[in-house]
Amino acid sequence: MDAIAFAASEKRRCDRLATVCLVTPVEHVEHVDLVERLRLPVLWRGYASAGRHLPRLVVPGVLVLAPLGLVSLLVLPVALGDEAALVDRRLELLWASDAALLTWTFVPVAVALVAQTLVFPATVLMAAGQLTGRPVPPVAALRAAFRRWPAVLALAVVALLVVALLVVAGLGFVAMPAAGAGLPRVTGSRGLATLLVAGVGLAAMPGLLAVPAVLLHGCSALGAIGRACRLSLVNPARVAFALAAGVVAVPAAAGWALERGLATLPDLTATPVAALAWPMFALAVTPFQAAVVARQFLSCVAWRTGVDDDDLRHGLPGNPSAEDPRPDGARLLTLALLPGLLFGGIVLVNPFRWPELRETDVTEHWTSVDGRSAHEPRLGPYDLRELYPGRGPGPVMVVDGFEDLASLLSCADAFCERTDFRWAEREGGYETAAASVATARLPDGRLIMTTWRSGSLELLVCESWGCAPAGEERIARTGASPRWIGTALAARRDGGVVVAIARHEPVDGDPEEDVVSFVRCPDPRCARPDVREVARLDPAAYLGSVRVLAVAVGPGDRPVAARFDSVSGQIQVISCQDAGCRLPARVTRPVPPLPRRPEHDRGAETGLALAVRPDGRPVIAYRDLADRTVELLDCATPDCARAQVITLGGGGPNHPTPALALDGSGAPLVAFFDRGQRRLMLARCAGGRCVSTAVARVRGGAGEGLAMTLDAEGRPVIAWIDDGGALLGGEWRLVVTTALAVPHIAP
Repeated sequence: MDAIAFAASEKRRCDRLATVCLVTPVEHVEHVDLVERLRLPVLWRGYASAGRHLPRLVVPGVLVLAPLGLVSLLVLPVALGDEAALVDRRLELLWASDAALLTWTFVPVAVALVAQTLVFPATVLMAAGQLTGRPVPPVAALRAAFRRWPAVLALAVVALLVVALLVVAGLGFVAMPAAGAGLPRVTGSRGLATLLVAGVGLAAMPGLLAVPAVLLHGCSALGAIGRACRLSLVNPARVAFALAAGVVAVPAAAGWALERGLATLPDLTATPVAALAWPMFALAVTPFQAAVVARQFLSCVAWRTGVDDDDLRHGLPGNPSAEDPRPDGARLLTLALLPGLLFGGIVLVNPFRWPELRETDVTEHWTSVDGRSAHEPRLGPYDLRELYPGRGPGPVMVVDGFEDLASLLSCADAFCERTDFRWAEREGGYETAAASVATARLPDGRLIMTTWRSGSLELLVCESWGCAPAGEERIARTGASPRWIGTALAARRDGGVVVAIARHEPVDGDPEEDVVSFVRCPDPRCARPDVREVARLDPAAYLGSVRVLAVAVGPGDRPVAARFDSVSGQIQVISCQDAGCRLPARVTRPVPPLPRRPEHDRGAETGLALAVRPDGRPVIAYRDLADRTVELLDCATPDCARAQVITLGGGGPNHPTPALALDGSGAPLVAFFDRGQRRLMLARCAGGRCVSTAVARVRGGAGEGLAMTLDAEGRPVIAWIDDGGALLGGEWRLVVTTALAVPHIAP
C-alpha cells in the first residue's frame, strides 16, 4: 500500500506541475531575476556554469566510476589469464574466441552504461541546483537518483533502442546502395538518406529533457518523455540544436581531438597517458552534458506563465539552509587518477608476464597497386616469399609475384614503419614465368638470390640500393621451362653458397625421375662451380608459390636438402657426409607417402621449411596433406633416419607453409596459422616438446604469405598476410609482428 500511495502522490505532483509549467507561453511576464536569467540562450551558459563548478560536479562520477575501475583492475588478471597480450603497449585478447571477445566488449560497456544511469541523473540534479542557487550535495544527489533509478533505467532502454534504430538505418544506406534496397530506395540518394537519419536523430534530442522531468517533477518514464516533448514546443528547433551540440557534437569533437593527440605520442607512453586521459575525459565531459540538459529543461520551464523561483527549484533534494561543503580536491583527484595510474603501471611493468608484441601494418599507408607506375615494383597479397635481417636497422622482405619480376621491400626501422621498395630483377631477359627466386643471407648481411635469364640460372647479390649480377658464370642451363625446375639456396659460413637444383630427366623405357644436384660455389661470384649429383627421386611438381625444395648448411659446411612431394605428401631428406659431397649422399624418407590423397584436396598445395641445428640435426616444418595439421619433423640423427613428428596445431587447406627459424640456443621456432581460432601462432620446441602461443589476431583470414627471421636482439620477427578476400576484391594487409617478449615460450 505504501508503494501505491507513493506512486499516486508522485503522479499528482507531476500533474500539478504540468498545470503550472505547461501552459501557453506569453511574450510579457513579470521580470524575476532567476526566471529571466534562465531564459537566456542555453549552450555556452550551461558550459560556463559547468566549468565554474566542475570540481563539485565530477564528484558523483568519481564516487561511482572510480571504485568500479579499481574492482575491474583487481579482477583483470584472474579473468584474463593467459588470453591477454600487450600489442604496441595495448592490452588485447589474442586467445579469446569471437564469442569471448564479444562478451569482453559487451560486459564492460554494459556496466559503464548502468553506472552512467546513476551518475548522469545525479549530475543533472547538482547542475540544476547550481543554476537555481540551491546547491545539492553529491551524496544527496546520488540518493535521489537511486530512488528514481527504475524510471531512469527505463529511459536509458528507450534511448538505446532509438540509437540502435538510427545505427541500423545508417548501415542500411551504407551497405545496400548497390542493390537499391533499404533507406536509399525510399529517399533516392545516399545524401538524402543521411540527412533523413540525421534529422530523426536531431528530432529525438528533446527526449533528453525526460531525465530532469523524472528527477525534479517525479514523472514516470513515459510521462517524462511526454513532458519533455511538450516542454520543447517552446522553440523546438533551438532546443534540439542546443542539446545536439552540447550533449553530442562538442563532446564528440573533444574526444576526436584527444584521440588525435594521443596518436602522436610514442608507443611507450601512449597507453599509460591514454589510461589517464580517457577516464579524466569521461569524468569531465559528463558535467558539461548534464549542465546543458539541466539548463535547457529549466529554460523551457522558465518560458511558461505563472512560474516563479520556487517552481524552478522544485524537486531538488537536500536541506535548503544547509551549507554545501567544498570537496577535498586532493583526495578527489587522487581517487579519479588511481585506476588510470594502476592500469598504466600494469601496462608498463607487465607484472603478469603477458606476451609483449609490436605489430605494424605495412600496407596501411601503402600506395594502391593500381596507382603505381608500371615501371615500379608492385606488392600483391600473394607475393610475400622470404624475410631476412637487413644490413640496416630493419628487415628485408623478398617479394615475387606470379609472372612478375622479384623485388625487395626494405624496412628503414626495426618495426618496419617506413619502407623502401626496389626491383631485385630488372627487365632484360629475366624469366617472369619461372618459379619463385631462391634466396639466402650471406654472412656479411647481403642477400643472394637465384634468377633465370635466357634459360640460364644466375646469381644476384643484393645491397640496400638494389641487386646486381654476382658474376658472369651460368650455374645451370636448361632447354625446358624453368617453371618446372626446383631451386633452393643456402649460404656457407665462409661466404660461399650452395645451390640445390631438381629437374625432370627422362629415363630410357621408364617414367621421368627427378635428378637432384648440389652446386657448391666458393664465393657469390661462383666462378668455379662444383656440381655434384646427389639423388634421383620420383618426379614432383615445383610450383612458383610453394617452396617444396629447401637446402641448408650444417656443421662443417655439410649440405642438407629436403624435398616435399606435394602430390603424395612424402618428405625426402638428402644429406652429404662431407662438405664437398664426394662420398655418396644419403637419402631418407622420414615422412611416408599417403596411401591416397583426397580428390577434393587437390590444388591446395603446401611446402616445407628446413633448418639445421648446431649439432647437425635437421628440423623441418610442414603441413600434413591428410588433415592439414602443422607438423614439426624433429630429426634425431644428421641424416634424419630417425625422427619424431610433433603436431603443433590445425590448419586450413589454403594456409601457407609454416615459417621456421632457430633461436640463439638452436631451438626451432615455428610460425603458423591456427585453423579454428584465426590466430598467428609462434611455437618453440625443445626436448621433443613444443609450446605455442598466439602472437597476432587475424582479422580477415590467413593469407598465402608467411615468413620469419630473428632481429639483431634474437627476437622473432614475422611477416604475414591478413587476407580479407583479396581474390574477390576485398581488403588485405601485409603485417610485421615482432615478439618483444614471450615468456610462455622463452627458453
